[in-house]
Amino acid sequence: MITTEERAAILKVIGTKHLKKIQAYLSQNKIFNQNKKPYSKTVISYIVSGERENEIIENAIFAYAHQKMIENEKQQELRDLLVSKQKS
Repeated sequence: MITTEERAAILKVIGTKHLKKIQAYLSQNKIFNQNKKPYSKTVISYIVSGERENEIIENAIFAYAHQKMIENEKQQELRDLLVSKQKS
């Protein structure tokens, strides 16, 4: 189950419209409900908020957040590099 601290960290990394982004990530990785349909934003919201438990979706959310964190770090490195080149 996702804790309050984990939820805060996930939302900080993923940013706005997190439910839509998580839903897209789940679909891209072929993670569907038992009826072979994409998980609804409502179900994802319950899991992100810690109201429900689903280990598969939780693991996918953490994997997506980790992926986004790496992307954000690379983007920040590029920005820092650009700024440092302008100062030189």
